[in-house]
Amino acid sequence: MPVTFIAVSTALLALITALAGWRQARVAAERSAALAGALADALESSLRAEAAEAGLRADIADLRGRTDRLTLKQARIERHGTASGYQDAIKLSQDGADDNILMDTCGLTRGEAQLIRNLYQPGDVAQAH
Repeated sequence: MPVTFIAVSTALLALITALAGWRQARVAAERSAALAGALADALESSLRAEAAEAGLRADIADLRGRTDRLTLKQARIERHGTASGYQDAIKLSQDGADDNILMDTCGLTRGEAQLIRNLYQPGDVAQAH
């Protein structure tokens, strides 16, 4: 009888040990899954932040360009007045500038920019100088 009791006790101890190991493995797997989910969320958040940062960098670069053009335009106007703005627009038009560049750089209205571009842009048959 004592041998059977020892065998049953050993079997129960092995079963309890196996169940404890299985439970620990299950808890570890649940923790791993939770950590993987948190890591995926953090990575997604980081990617969104990088995309937003890239957009902001583009906006900043655009604003710097606009500020530089406005500073140049103001300096030209202060140095030479409006007549020089027309001369600058003619030169830019001869170099192939479009209406928006003429308006932004030289302070022209759309109509003035179109007129200068039509008169002075290369490729036109009748150019006035």
